Amino acid sequence: MSKSMVPENDDRLLEGGRDNERVIQGHLDSPTWVVDDAWDKFAKVCYSALNAYMNFCREEGLPHSYLLGLDILLTSEIGMVDGKRALVDIRPVILEGPCCNSYPACPNFFAGRLYKQLKKTAVDPDSMIDYPNHPTKVLDRLTVLFREVWQEKGHSGHPVVGVFTRPYPVSEEETAHVLVVEACQRAGLEVYRITPDEQPEVKDGKIWVAGKPVDVCYRRIERKHVPEFYGEELARKIINETPDTIWINNWMIDDLRSKTLEEKVFRRWEAKSGEKISRPITLLGDEITPEAVRSLLDRGGFALKKFDSTGGKGVFLHISEEVAGTIYDALFERYDGRHMEVIPPSGIDQVLEQFSSFDEDSAIQQMRVIDARCLSDHRLVYDTRINVLYNVGKKEWEFVSGMSRVVPCGEHVANGNTLLTNVSSGAEMAPLVFGHLKPGVDRSNIDFGPMMRQLLNGEDTWVPPEETSEAGSAG
Repeated sequence: MSKSMVPENDDRLLEGGRDNERVIQGHLDSPTWVVDDAWDKFAKVCYSALNAYMNFCREEGLPHSYLLGLDILLTSEIGMVDGKRALVDIRPVILEGPCCNSYPACPNFFAGRLYKQLKKTAVDPDSMIDYPNHPTKVLDRLTVLFREVWQEKGHSGHPVVGVFTRPYPVSEEETAHVLVVEACQRAGLEVYRITPDEQPEVKDGKIWVAGKPVDVCYRRIERKHVPEFYGEELARKIINETPDTIWINNWMIDDLRSKTLEEKVFRRWEAKSGEKISRPITLLGDEITPEAVRSLLDRGGFALKKFDSTGGKGVFLHISEEVAGTIYDALFERYDGRHMEVIPPSGIDQVLEQFSSFDEDSAIQQMRVIDARCLSDHRLVYDTRINVLYNVGKKEWEFVSGMSRVVPCGEHVANGNTLLTNVSSGAEMAPLVFGHLKPGVDRSNIDFGPMMRQLLNGEDTWVPPEETSEAGSAG
């Protein structure tokens, strides 16, 4: 069990292990707003990806998870409008979907705290937006889910709940884990924190801790890390010999943590249903050739996504200076961050040579342009992490929370300038406000990036102004 309680008035954004947490910067001056028609388009992308995921689980006989994260970004291609470089085909796309994000980032934690921080400013989101699920109710909704999945399996009464994590010093999101434990206690659930310190064991088809069989377990550790911290033998038993413990994030789903497999899942669903899943052009296997990758550079660039590339550690961005330079200068001013290579025309052939005999479990995706808001002294690249929860009563997915990871870019930004929106790659956070605006709310006063503004105006192109210093004002 956790030895500490989280102060009720603590609204810091924290990550790290016990006694070693660090504060993540929250950009309250520039929340990410996805509203009205734009929100409907984002939601459609979510549902289409989830349809593909559920179809795959059914056809492969896999139990699905009950809580997933989807990384959706508003993006565009580079094209020509009236003889000028411009952004075309502006639309939300899914970059990391349900087959990659079985271990969603803090749906119970960051959304609520970002909301509380935002409420202390001049912005009152409650007076402006109808949330699908209110950020302050996320923890309560999780505890209801724990009861629902237990009862769905035909059980009565309340389940014994486990919160299964890495060891305390390296638990990554210690405060988040404690908050889940506390929420379960408030809801009247018997709950136990599970780390190696608690010496869990496996018997009778369940994981046990403190002499109690765990009925429902919320897994907050990735599959590949279980042997590292729990030992090979116990890890094997926990993963393979606990069918009677209901895992909120099922173990089998981590086998899908591959952009290669996710693309196959999407293609399977599209062939079966005729439904299109909005995403970048993706090359797999034998499709990856110098000629095919060159075609992506002709569109602006490509991203190499290696297997199990969590947190952006295995994602490498390649940008064509000739095709994308003008647009990137207008949107970002500076873009020389981690895992990025800006390729001059003279370097194209050398980069493409590696794909003459490419043989690894990686995918190549088109590098579509990411939207960025213009602040007083820098630009703010942003994404949207939307967390979804499976409503077992209605047999459908619901939007439960979200956050926006943001990356400062600009001439005067020292630690940033990367288009990788992962906290481990240097990203920070901003509140994500999504849903439909209440009647009478004037969205002209909301700070949107140029792509989001165009999307809300029913347009799918944007031509940068002549002076790059005015780029953000076009939004």
